[in-house]
Formats: sequence, structure tokens, C-alpha cells
Amino acid sequence: MRYHPEERIVLEYTVIKRDRMLPPRAYGAVRVSPGANVESNHIIAEGELPQDYRIIDVAGPLNIDPDDIEMLSSIMTVAQGDFIHAGQPLATAPRRKYRKRIPRAPVEGVVSLVEQGRVILQTNPQPVAVYARMQGRVTELIGNKGARIETVGSLIQGAWGNGRFLFSSFSFEPKDGLQSLVKQTSLLENVRGRVYVLDRPIVVEDLRLVVKKELGGLVAPSMSYHLRETAMALKVPIILTEGFGEAQMTRRIHDMLREFENKRQAAFDAISPNRWTSERPEIVIPYQASGQNAFEPTFDAVLIVGATVRLSRAPHEGQIATVTDLPDKPQIMENGLRVAAAQVKLRNGHEVFVPLANIELLGEAK
Repeated sequence: MRYHPEERIVLEYTVIKRDRMLPPRAYGAVRVSPGANVESNHIIAEGELPQDYRIIDVAGPLNIDPDDIEMLSSIMTVAQGDFIHAGQPLATAPRRKYRKRIPRAPVEGVVSLVEQGRVILQTNPQPVAVYARMQGRVTELIGNKGARIETVGSLIQGAWGNGRFLFSSFSFEPKDGLQSLVKQTSLLENVRGRVYVLDRPIVVEDLRLVVKKELGGLVAPSMSYHLRETAMALKVPIILTEGFGEAQMTRRIHDMLREFENKRQAAFDAISPNRWTSERPEIVIPYQASGQNAFEPTFDAVLIVGATVRLSRAPHEGQIATVTDLPDKPQIMENGLRVAAAQVKLRNGHEVFVPLANIELLGEAK
């Protein structure tokens, strides 16, 4: 049986490619060139995003049947996606006597749709800028919308984020707890703007401290769902590696962050989960490892014997294991359910059956 598990990339050294583009309805220009090296705060593209709509009737003033597609297509001078200026004519006159009736754009904007003799114009544009959000090199431009950036380093994808971003140094929570930072008045500059990693779930006092001491953000395994709105209101990134509840941090993620603690800066991109995209909140730690090749993560892979996986639900939640067998027949779990399962070997050497639905691939190439 071929099974494609969920994927959440957690790799210590890999190739990371990200497309940074203007929103679909925005128009503008790309500000970088292929081969350019960029920092996280570098503007990749900037433009404007229309907010309102204006509907202009073209067929009526020119006395044309809205269903006469052939006639309308011959006189229209604008098309979907065109940027037009205020006062610009939207058509040519089918007859000389209609020249003074030619409709003109009342304001500047982008043509959203041309249909049945009407032009729908998006107006009231708002400025928008797209940032690199990580160190890297521009490998290609994507039309006039944006560019693809590539770097190498560690990639940790999480479960939830509050939509904020920061490129910063990071440290683990002090042994005396995060609240001990309140007393560090003499070391305020070392605290302000630094992201802190917690080995425990976030509590409300942690979020209050973020504001009080102007911390750069928090990374933690989990948090009560009741704190979601409070976290969303903060202006710094909050990233949950496991999700809501009382989960503990996956050991591999903990070890990767511990390895680079106070040594390197990282991009904390707390992307809010969206059902319409595959983007996840993630931590990117860019660095070059001498004598080591970086490979791209494997996506949409089939689960095979030998694959390294993460177990996403209790009783082995957050553990990293190796698949040792993929039986064809469903297996009976401890709760009595008969489900499609894989036999995996835990890090302590024990082998257990785990439902396929509880398995995530980490993006490792085979």
C-alpha cells in the first residue's frame, strides 16, 4: 500500500528555497536582480494593492448591445490586468457621433474584469512591500511579481505562528525561568530584541514579559488555545513547534536549537497556518558547513521502510522513529481499533505499531 504521510520539515542542513511575491491582485515592480545576495530586511518587490471597486458601463453610452461580444471586443482598449490612469479612455467610438460619449476611467486603478460591456476597476491602492525574510541569494525572478531566494542551513517547521517575523539571535530560557529576566536591568540591551526558546508550554505571564521587557519573541512546544488571541495581538513572533495543549518539544528540534544557541542568528517566520497554502511557521538558521553537501528536502514522498519519521500523537507524541515494517493488513491498537499502521523503532530500541495517520515525514532524502 502506498501512503503519503503529512510532512513537516526538520533538517539540520538542507537547501532552502522560498518564493517572495506580491499578493495576487497587487501590481508593482521587482527591486532585486538574479544573483544578488539579500538580507532578511531587503525589499524584494514593492507595489500597490487596490482595495475598492468601481464599475464603469461602456456598452450603454455607446449604444452597444452588452451581448454583442464581437463588437465589444473590437472597441475595448483595456483588458484584465491592465493598469490605467484617471481620464484614460476605455474604448474607441464605433461611430463618429459617439466620440464624446467614450467612457473614461474616473480614477487610476487595475482592470479586474471586462465583461458584457462593463469594466470593473480596482481602486484606492495601498502600498505593499515584500521582504526577503531570510538571508540568501536571488536565483531567479518571477515575472514582475517577485523572486526566488535560496540559502542553506537548518530548517525547522512548526505547527502554529502568530503571523509576525524577526531575524534575531536567540537563547533558551534561563535556569531560573523567564521571569528572572525582570531583574536583569543592567543587561537590558542583551534581553531586548532577543528570541527566547522554552522547553515548556507558554503561560500568560510569559506573554506579559515579552511586552514588558521588549523581547524579540518566543518559541515553545505548545500553549493553551485560550492564549491564542493574546499571542496574535503581539508584534513579535510566537511560534509553537508542536501545537496547542501541553505537548513537549520534539527532541530533534530542541537539539538543533541548542546547537546554535547564542552562536547564530535565525529567521523566525511565524506564518499563520492557512488551509489554502502549504506555508508553515518556520525557523531558518542560515550557515555554510564546510565539507558537507546540502540536499533539498523531499516532498510528497511515499512512506517506506527505513524512513525517519516523527510521531504526532500520544502515547509517543514528538518522538523520532525509524519505520521497520509496513504490514499490508490493519493492526489492532492498544485502544482496540483496527487501523492501517506501521511498525517503527523508537530511539530507546523498542518497536511499536503506530497508526499511519500519526506519522509525519521530516523531509529527509532517501
